[in-house]
Order: sequence, then C-alpha cells, then structure tokens
Amino acid sequence: MAARGGWREKISVRFPGAKFDEPLSRHTTFHIGGPADCYLEIGNCADLQDFAALAAGQKLPVFFLGQGSNLLVLDRGIRGAVVRLRGRFEDMELLAGAKVRAGAGLRVPKLASFCAQKGLAGLEPLIGVPGTVGGALVMNAGTPDGEIGPWTAEVEIWDEKGRAPRVLPRAELRFGYRSSNLSGRIVLGCVLQLKPGDKVDIMKRVQGYQRRRFQTQPIHTYNVGSVFKNPPGRFVARIVEEAGLKGRALGGARVSPKHANFIENFSGATAKDVLELIELIRGEVRRIFAIELELEVKVVGEA
Repeated sequence: MAARGGWREKISVRFPGAKFDEPLSRHTTFHIGGPADCYLEIGNCADLQDFAALAAGQKLPVFFLGQGSNLLVLDRGIRGAVVRLRGRFEDMELLAGAKVRAGAGLRVPKLASFCAQKGLAGLEPLIGVPGTVGGALVMNAGTPDGEIGPWTAEVEIWDEKGRAPRVLPRAELRFGYRSSNLSGRIVLGCVLQLKPGDKVDIMKRVQGYQRRRFQTQPIHTYNVGSVFKNPPGRFVARIVEEAGLKGRALGGARVSPKHANFIENFSGATAKDVLELIELIRGEVRRIFAIELELEVKVVGEA
C-alpha cells in the first residue's frame, strides 16, 4: 500500500467522499479485484481539474474506471487513485441534426435505449453491451451487428498538459476491431451522429437484440463479457466449445456453460483463478487449432 498521510490527507480534505483501501471487487462486474489505495467519484470538470492538479503535484498514479466491465483487476489491487466519472459525466442530450451528446460515465445500454426512444437509429446493437460510454469509445465496443465507432462525430478528452477539456473531431479519430486511438486518453464524452428512423422499427430491433442476448449470454452471472477477441473469420465461443472447454472450471472461475467466450466468477474466484483458466484455454486452443487467442478483457493492477 502507498504510505498513509500526505496525498491521502489532501484528497480527504478536498474530496471527503473518497475511500481508501477500497476493494475493487465492489466496482467490477466480475466482482473480483484487490484494493485501490484510493477510490473516488468525480462529478464535474471543475472537480476533475482540481483533482488533476492535486494528483500531478503529488506524482500520484491515476486509473480511470468505468462500470468495471471488460476489466480484470488483479488480486493485490491498484496503487494510487482509481477515479470514476459520475454526475455531469453521466448526462445525455439530444442535439439538432440527429445528434446526441453523451458523457463518458453514462451506461451504454441507457444511451442506446434513449436514442431508440427518440427515433434515432444506429446504436441498437449496443443495447446489451455492458460498460460506460468512455470505455466503449476507447475499445470501440459493439457486436458483430455494429460498433460505436462509426457513429462517433467527435470525442471530448481531458488534455493533461493543458489540464482542460479538448475536442477531437472525427478526422482525428481512428477506430478498429475492439480498438481506437483513444487508448491511454481520459475520455469525458462524445457527440454521436445518428440516423432518423421510425421509432417502432427501431424499438423492434432493440427488443430483438435484447432477446438474443438473454438467450445466448450468461447475463445473470458475474462476468466481464467476451474474454477473447474473435480471430479473423472465426468465433471464439465455437472454438473453445470445440476444444471441449465449455463449462471447464478452475478454482472459483469457469468457462460459461451458456457461452464459451465468457468466464464466470461462480464461486468466489480470484484473479489468479481467472488468469490460470485463460492460460488453460489459450494452451488448448493453440494445441488443437494452432490459433493464438488475443485477450479482449483488460488486465490491470498488481498480482
């Protein structure tokens, strides 16, 4: 753990809601993760500016956390401060010209539902994607039916040098398969350019995607969504199932019996359990199919 006193005292005074030695298992969809030296929620740009100055002055490492999906926090946790953007960063606003402004802390399904209700098409495939808008932009979240990247008109980031928000126009954005050039940047929000459509038709598509998700994914278990990226032209779930690993357990972690590209924390799993199961899957898939599986889930913290 970082030494007590010093920056902790300064944060306590300026941000009295901050929590110290906070288990990150409380803030991840996996319900796994050791403690953060400090966990705090920031609700507006003024507070973010104050915190950024404080952290820089104390040389304090900072990790920005979304909803904690697509994330495996290791068992010794994260040193420094873990920040979640809440409050004003969870706002969304309908703009002229079929545009929507969304904060980085807003949950993706809530945004997709809002757009559908307003008769704006494009985000229907994201209705079941867990996580926040900020994380979705960084990893270009989506499904085989659509991703957030193609609909993104601009992204607001925190300019750490200028210690102020800055807008990246579409021309400066690059999106790939579960990737973008926003990695390593602090995303504050975005503007999406959507397409006007018939609300009834859009809602039917939303409901269809929701039904499919309920039928095919283990949504009532502790998991992080897809663990591996799909290799070109292949589906990981099918590969893992053909390798005979569907339902395989190791410690408190198991390959989901419902969808083989999901790993579930079904019985008090540790990050070590999950990592060992990941390596078991990779090894078997490499041995049987000569395919190297690439992680989609992000692994952070200290083992």
